[in-house]
Amino acid sequence: MFRKLLVGFSILLVSSAPALAKRVALVIGNSEYANTVVLPNPVNDATAMATKLRNLGFDVVAGYDLDLRNMRKTVGQFARSAKGADIALLFYAGHGMQIGGQNYLVPVDASLQDETDLDFETMPMDFILRQMTNDVKVQLVFLDACRDNPLARSLARRMSPSRSATVGQGLAEIKLIETGGSGSVIAFSTSPGDVALDGDGQNSPFTTALLKHIDEPNASIQTVMTRVTGDVYSETERRQRPWVNASLIGEVFLNKTASQQVASLEQGTTGTQTSGSTAAVAPSGPSNAALAWEREKAVWDAAEGTGSKAAYEAYLRAYPTGTFAEIAREKITTITRSAETTPKVASVPQNDGPQVSADDRQLAGTEATEAQLGWGRSARREAQARLNLAGFNTGNPDGVHGPMTRRAINAWQTANDFVPTGYFTAPQYQLLTSQTQVQYVAWLQEEQQRIAAQRRVVSRSSAPQNNAPRNRHPNQNTRNNNNNNGGGQVPAALIGGVIGGIIGGAIR
Repeated sequence: MFRKLLVGFSILLVSSAPALAKRVALVIGNSEYANTVVLPNPVNDATAMATKLRNLGFDVVAGYDLDLRNMRKTVGQFARSAKGADIALLFYAGHGMQIGGQNYLVPVDASLQDETDLDFETMPMDFILRQMTNDVKVQLVFLDACRDNPLARSLARRMSPSRSATVGQGLAEIKLIETGGSGSVIAFSTSPGDVALDGDGQNSPFTTALLKHIDEPNASIQTVMTRVTGDVYSETERRQRPWVNASLIGEVFLNKTASQQVASLEQGTTGTQTSGSTAAVAPSGPSNAALAWEREKAVWDAAEGTGSKAAYEAYLRAYPTGTFAEIAREKITTITRSAETTPKVASVPQNDGPQVSADDRQLAGTEATEAQLGWGRSARREAQARLNLAGFNTGNPDGVHGPMTRRAINAWQTANDFVPTGYFTAPQYQLLTSQTQVQYVAWLQEEQQRIAAQRRVVSRSSAPQNNAPRNRHPNQNTRNNNNNNGGGQVPAALIGGVIGGIIGGAIR
């Protein structure tokens, strides 16, 4: 009898969770542009998404075909409503542009006759993101704004040559929002710098997939975005692939149903209490399934970045029934058929990496070309690790490019028909990255596991011992550690930082 009462109470509690959790969404769709190409779908996309989110318990602030004045007014209303929310969500469909790595959303009245108009006629993406950081636990951002934008091209023509080069296609990568809450997810309709398709139907391919999956019962937002990515990639015949950057300390559910909670209660498990916040966020740490997905996604991204038959075969060996297994097999078939129909020249080795032009091969690397890469110490460590994986010994990656590293770069350049100088150019490093991506991801995972194991050993050994010597010098550990001079094991910061860059954009 007690169990039946407990189950009945849990059903009532779980079914009321969406109302208890504070969920606020900003939904904007701009189609009827006055000074550039009219887009058929954004208002349809936004209208459908607003309805879907209301059904999921969101308080929706929506706006359609907004000029700058009304766009600012709508964002202001959202900012006031989102304060203290469990989940704050942004969905935008319409024109957007990137200039100098900064993203701007374009109201319907923007004309952009001059680059100074950016500050007075567009809405900076960073401005909206700041409104989502006021005591908000989780931020979810969905941008279907990477369409081809003639305004960006016309603006580039009016800018100075040095400035016009900063006008890019689509939108630029957005850094994750760090608020001290449970994390954030930022999803683009396509990869940064690429142009998304508006589609032939009532909604864009990205929004169509998002509408289909966002309310699936008991599916975490990480799982939702995996399914969205697969649908868009297939629907657009591999021309468009959504890009997701996630940093969550747990799984986020938008449609957590009662049945899952009741089942665990009937089995006699404990600790399944549900409240407004825990119904939306499970901050106790990622599940084994989520961690397994991260590893698979990292290997797949590495294979995609390389684009070679060997890379896809490596993915299939690791995940023969994985999420992308069928896509990998199709790509292998395509590459094989292409190789069979292409005349082979015995004296020219086959290269699975990116094509390098003759001019780039003759471009000599210098301190200046390497400085243009903008590397910090972590990036220099990564370059050393990749050289090691390619068979050119730099010693232990420490982020210092001394004589040994310069000799390794020189040898790699010679082996790849570049001018040997010991300094990288951008095309050279792109080729090295392509050559070593699959091995590098595997190496990072091994290093992360090794460092975690070492930390457990250190944690056990540092526990208080009854027979510990009392006359030990209090600064002994500090002196020993400082004598390392960067020559010991690869620092955890490198592994965490770099693997975060690779799989942080993956769906968590």
